[in-house]
Amino acid sequence: MFITVDQAIIKLRDEQIVALPTETVYGLAGLATSNLAIDKIYQAKNRPRDNPLICHFYNLEQILEYVEMVPSYVNLLSDNFCPGPLSFLLKLKSNSPLLAATLGSEFVVCRIPNHPIFLQVIQSLNIPLAAPSANTSTRVSPTSAWNVEQDLGSKINGVVDGGNCEVGLESTIIDCRENNRIIILRPGKIGQAEINELFTKNNVGNIEIINQPKKVAGSDQNPQVIPGNKYRHYSPKTIIKLITFSSIENLNPNSILIGTKEDVQILKDKFLNKKFVYLSLGRENDLNEISQNLYQVLFEVDKFNQKQAYWYEFDINNSSIGLAIKDKLKKILTL
Repeated sequence: MFITVDQAIIKLRDEQIVALPTETVYGLAGLATSNLAIDKIYQAKNRPRDNPLICHFYNLEQILEYVEMVPSYVNLLSDNFCPGPLSFLLKLKSNSPLLAATLGSEFVVCRIPNHPIFLQVIQSLNIPLAAPSANTSTRVSPTSAWNVEQDLGSKINGVVDGGNCEVGLESTIIDCRENNRIIILRPGKIGQAEINELFTKNNVGNIEIINQPKKVAGSDQNPQVIPGNKYRHYSPKTIIKLITFSSIENLNPNSILIGTKEDVQILKDKFLNKKFVYLSLGRENDLNEISQNLYQVLFEVDKFNQKQAYWYEFDINNSSIGLAIKDKLKKILTL
């Protein structure tokens, strides 16, 4: 059911849950301070109850109302990347009203979404919103209102259509609990390169930036559990297998081939007599376009009701957005 922004605000205030657009993916929102709303989110998504929720705020000042003192670099990051696809893991104040969203953890992942609708809703409510991706747990994250309606339409109290998501991949999550170290817990569009460039430009030194540490063999120390990073995610019902050029000739008619715009054209020309279904991710040299299209293409795959589809492999660079795409592919592709 599609609803207006004003209707969404009324429903949220009444502890209902609605899907709202962000620049990354659509989020399933509920009051972050409401046990009832949080419970509804978990039920609608069929989400494991040991997987905490990301919380969304209007600005950094609102975040600071709920967390302990933060490192000074958080202000710099916020000034330059927020609103935007960057989330901060911070320590909550004692007896925080956000403990429902964090499942009792003293740490919370905070984000300021870069979408006027979401920001308008938070500002009107003056309460943070818990909002994981608006999809059934383990399924593909939605990048359009129609994606949400097809998946969760009957299980939630409405969807606000804010157009297609600009980024198309979940936000970067960084651990900001230490003054001299930042840990990238989940890769996204903003990564180590962008943060280093900002720090260099502003003469910020002595801050180490590292990727999520792995569990050490024989140790009881596990990586930090963060929203959306513990279980299988992003995957369509259709199995997606990597395929090489030499193997395509042996595919059955109507097989689904996923590739870049350039590769799709090459394959069409080469296999003119084959009735393959081609799905284009976008231009190979434009990873921003590919990130925007990735989840939508995966949604399209499932519409064909085939057991498997084929991903025609192409080179993805190690830019921040490239690493984020690779991270998603690890969870999607079957070798």
